[in-house]
Amino acid sequence: MSITQKTLDINHLSLQTIKPVLESSALSSSQIKGYQDDGFVIIRKFFTPEEIAPLQEIIKSNPDFNNFWTKRNTDKSGDNFKVAVWTELGNSIFGVIPRMARMINAAEALLEQKCYHWHSKIVKVQPNNTGLAWHQDYDYWYQDGCLFPQLLTCTIALSPANKNNGCLQVVKGSHLVGRVNHVSVKERGNQNIPESPRLEKILERHEVVYCELEPGDVVFFHANTLHGSGANSSENSRILMHSSYNAANNAPFIKEGQEHHQYRPLIKLSDSTIRENQYTPGFDINDFHPTETNNSLGKGVFYRKSWDSE
Repeated sequence: MSITQKTLDINHLSLQTIKPVLESSALSSSQIKGYQDDGFVIIRKFFTPEEIAPLQEIIKSNPDFNNFWTKRNTDKSGDNFKVAVWTELGNSIFGVIPRMARMINAAEALLEQKCYHWHSKIVKVQPNNTGLAWHQDYDYWYQDGCLFPQLLTCTIALSPANKNNGCLQVVKGSHLVGRVNHVSVKERGNQNIPESPRLEKILERHEVVYCELEPGDVVFFHANTLHGSGANSSENSRILMHSSYNAANNAPFIKEGQEHHQYRPLIKLSDSTIRENQYTPGFDINDFHPTETNNSLGKGVFYRKSWDSE
């Protein structure tokens, strides 16, 4: 069974078990304009504490996340930055949240067109993490075959995010610069970052904003918005969820190796789905992509054949 067919079958099952709805409060015109002008918008209390609690409990009771980490070693300091990634949307809470009406409606209002789920991540930034270098997501997604930067990410805080624990930072208005050429830097753990001196000039002209969030707050940001994070100097992990969406007409033209990123119609779910416990508890082992390394690409979410395996 193909990934696309499997996903459609899961969505069909969801129709029988989870009540779909097409209504949700829209973003305000000022929020949409802020996103268009600045490349990001922060929305407070997008999710209630009761809605965030099940995710927090799963992560607390499974500190190793059942070893479903797609990538475990993304900064120069060692194995203290972990990411679990999924594209298929099942009936667990991990598959429900990206399909909730408020998520899809907000994404489509900001993209100004229909969208589909690109992929989602749980990120656990442990103490002593050195931070993530400046980068644009579209640099990666361009390599995946998306012709246009018509993608965005919604970051959901699952724990407090502040300067002390290395919260997300965005460069205000940097999405208007366009896609910047990225190069691999060994000193940053082989992270791909925008080449200098272009990055330096961008930072001279644009404000850096610290996205300090409480659990349930979210930030939507454009695929070309430069973003990164600082060091986690606290004693606790910083935990967040990213859900990314692509415009329906912007699926990768590269087919081989990008089957999981092809267009799949979204079945929109009620905003009351979590409150009404209309989801399967715990993990679904099929939700997550396998661990990736340079020598074992998995789905190619983090490592790509076009990169040098140094």
